[in-house]
Amino acid sequence: MLLTAPPMTDLQERVSEMLCSDDIERINKFINELDDYGIDTEEQIDDAYYGCYPSVENFVEDLCEDCYKDVIDAMPTFMQTALDYELMWHQSFQHDFFTVYDRDSGDYYFFNRNF
Repeated sequence: MLLTAPPMTDLQERVSEMLCSDDIERINKFINELDDYGIDTEEQIDDAYYGCYPSVENFVEDLCEDCYKDVIDAMPTFMQTALDYELMWHQSFQHDFFTVYDRDSGDYYFFNRNF
């Protein structure tokens, strides 16, 4: 007799797509972390999800480039190269975003707290 795994819920399917993984244990662990922040539907994930990055610095740099490109471009080069994106994360952005760290991939998944 061949046993098959039960079909995934919509939420598990959405997280599976994000993680590019069918590992149900990994998916459920990720879902449990999201649940701690009040995300328990695939619609909430879609509203809150900001992307996957290898570090908070990469996320903040990308976000700043998207939102403040003109301001950054107007700065002298020596100031542009002195921007401390990790410090920006701790001072400003961690209040509006949270991360879920995936140990299997080593990546951080960023979500807006105001979904």
